[in-house]
Amino acid sequence: MRRIFISALCLISACVAYAQPAGGFGGWQMPKIDVHCSEKFADLDYVGDGHVGHQMDIYLPKVEKESYPVAIHIYGSAWFSNNSKGMADLGTIVNALLDAGYAVVTPNHRSSMDAKFPAQIHDIKAVVRYVRANAEKYKFDTDFIVTSGFSSGAHLASLAATSCGVADLEGTLGAYTQYSSLVDAACCWSGPTDLHYMSCGTEEDTWNHGPEEAVMGFSFKGNEEPFKALNATTYIDPSDPPVVVFHGTADNVVPHCQGVHFHELLSKAGVMTEFHSVDGGGHGMGMYAPENLEAMVTFLEKARIAKAVKEDFVPSASNQPGKQYPMVNSERIVRAQLNAPDAVTVKLDIGGVKYPMKRNAEGVWTGDSAPQDEGFHYYQFEVDGASVPDPGSLYYYGASRWGSGIEVPAHDQDFYALKNVPHGDIREVNYWSETENKMCHCFIYTPPGYDSNKKKRYPVLYLQHGSGENEHGWSEQGKTGLIMDNLIAEGKAEEFIIVMDNGTWTRPQGMQRGARPSNWADGFMNRLVKDIIPMVDARYRTKADRKHRAMAGLSMGGMQTKAITMKNPDVFSALGMFSGGVITAEEAAQTEGFKEAYDLVFISYGSHELKNPRWGQNQQAVTEELRASGMNAHFYVSPETAHEWQSWRRSLYQFAQLLFK
Repeated sequence: MRRIFISALCLISACVAYAQPAGGFGGWQMPKIDVHCSEKFADLDYVGDGHVGHQMDIYLPKVEKESYPVAIHIYGSAWFSNNSKGMADLGTIVNALLDAGYAVVTPNHRSSMDAKFPAQIHDIKAVVRYVRANAEKYKFDTDFIVTSGFSSGAHLASLAATSCGVADLEGTLGAYTQYSSLVDAACCWSGPTDLHYMSCGTEEDTWNHGPEEAVMGFSFKGNEEPFKALNATTYIDPSDPPVVVFHGTADNVVPHCQGVHFHELLSKAGVMTEFHSVDGGGHGMGMYAPENLEAMVTFLEKARIAKAVKEDFVPSASNQPGKQYPMVNSERIVRAQLNAPDAVTVKLDIGGVKYPMKRNAEGVWTGDSAPQDEGFHYYQFEVDGASVPDPGSLYYYGASRWGSGIEVPAHDQDFYALKNVPHGDIREVNYWSETENKMCHCFIYTPPGYDSNKKKRYPVLYLQHGSGENEHGWSEQGKTGLIMDNLIAEGKAEEFIIVMDNGTWTRPQGMQRGARPSNWADGFMNRLVKDIIPMVDARYRTKADRKHRAMAGLSMGGMQTKAITMKNPDVFSALGMFSGGVITAEEAAQTEGFKEAYDLVFISYGSHELKNPRWGQNQQAVTEELRASGMNAHFYVSPETAHEWQSWRRSLYQFAQLLFK
C-alpha cells in the first residue's frame, strides 16, 4: 500500500506544499503571482494541434537585451496534469531565472490520462525544437537552452538532458522536427530519475499502482526492463550537458537517495554536475531558499562558461584537399560538419562517445567534441542511427573498416613531422604465401640511401598492427617512415628495414569476446616464419640472422609478438609490446632459450591505460621484475594518452632508439 499512499501524496504535495505549487488535475489555477517579466506570451500552441497539453507560456526578463538564454521550466504533477503551466514555480524558480536574465518557457505536457510514455518527453522535446525555430521572434539565444523542473517535471527535464538523440524519445511532434532537441544544461528539483532505485536499494517498495505505472500504462512487477526507458539514468553518457540536482533530506515523496544516486552516476560518467542536499527540505516545502536559487543560477553560469569554446579552429591536417571540416582548436576540441538536410538526428562519434550535432536552416549539421587526446583518432557520423564516414576527411583502415580519421595536433609532433631530411621509401609489396596458398600484401620501409649503397645490409624489424587494422596502419596512421627518417637524420637510431604485414586474427564465431585459444597466433606465425621472412631476406639486402631481426606490435600485434617470439627464440633477438600485455620473469625463465636469445624487451602503455583495470596487473612492476632477473627490459609510458596511435607512435620512437645497438 505504500506506493498507493505515496502516489496520492505526490499529487497533493505538488499542489500545496509551497507557495507556488506545481500540479493539479486539469490545471486548476493559483492566485496571481508577481512574475518578474517585461512581457508574457500566453497559451502558445507549440505543436499546432489545439490540445491544451501542447500550450505554453513565454516570459521575457525585465532587463532588455538583444537575446536571452532560455530556461524551459516544467511543473510537477506526478504526470497527472496536462494544464498546470500557470503553477510552474512562478514565484520561486521562474523568477530567479528571469532575474538572472533568462527567457523562461513554461509548457504544459500531456498527462498520463491523455497518453502514455514517451508522449510526455516527446512534448518537452517539441518545446525545445519550437524554441530553436522561433529564436528570432522571441529573442532567444539558442546557444544556451536549459531544462528545469520540479518532481515529475524534474524527471522530464533530466530525461531531456540525458536522452538527446535517443530515437524512441525524440518524437515527431510539431512543425520543427528538423531542429535539434539538444539542451545545454538541466536543473533537477526533487525529481525521480531512476524508478528502479525508488526504494534506495531495499526491497520495501511494492510498486502498487504508482504514478509511474500510470504513465507507462502497465505494472512494474514483471516488466522491470521496459521501465528502464522511463529512467533518466538509463541514458547517461559523457556527452551529457551539465546537471545540477537539488533534493531535500525530508522528502517523503521522492526519496533523497534519488538525487544522490543521479548525481553519483552523472559524476561517474564524467558529466559536469553538482548536488545540493537541502537539510530538512521536503517535496517542495523548504526547497526554495534564496541560497538554493542562487546556487542554481551560479551553476548555470558555470555551465555557460564551460560551454564556451575557443574559436581558433583550423582545418585538420588529415582533411581531404580543400576541405575546411573537420577542424580542431587549441583546446583539442574537434568540430565536424555534415550536409544532411533530410536527417532527423546527427551525432559526431569519436573516442567512443557520441556528441549531438545541431542543424541550421540549410540542413547543415555542426557539432563539437569534448577535448581529445593528442594524436590520431578514428571517428564517424551517426545519421539517424546509421554510421557513415565524413566526406571531409581522408580515409584510414581501422575499427575493421575504411573510415574517417583526424589528427589532433600534439605538443611533440615534431618527431613525426615532414622535414627537409633524407627520406626512405615505403614500398608496397605483393608476395605468394605457401602456407596460406594465396597472394598476400605488405608494406616495407627502407632507410634513406638504400638504393644508392648496393653493398650495405640492414637489420629488420617486423612491425604489427592491432585488432581491426591491417598492414596500412603503421605506414599511414603510425607515421613510421617519418619517425625513422627523423631519427636517422638526428643520429638517434640505426638504419634498419621495417616490414608491416597483415596479421589479422579473427575470433571464431561463438567464442567469448576477449577469449583466445592457445594457438591463436600460430596462423600468422607460420606465414611470418615460413613465407614473409624468407621473402624479405631474398628480395632485400638484410642481415639474415637472429641477431639482426626483431619483432614488435601494438595491442593485438603486441600479443602476437609475445606469442611468436617466445616460440621462436632462434629467429628474433629483440621484441616490443605496445599496449599489448607483458612478459613476466616467470614466463621468461620457463621458456627455453628465451633469456639467452633476447637482447631487448620493450613494454609500453599510454598513461590513461594504466588507470584502466582492464589491463589487470601492474605492468611496470612486472617489467622491472623481468629486468631484475637479468634481462635488458625497458618500460615506457606515453604521457596523457590512452589505447591510441599517439601512444604507439611514441612507443616506436623510443623502441627504435634501442634497437640493434
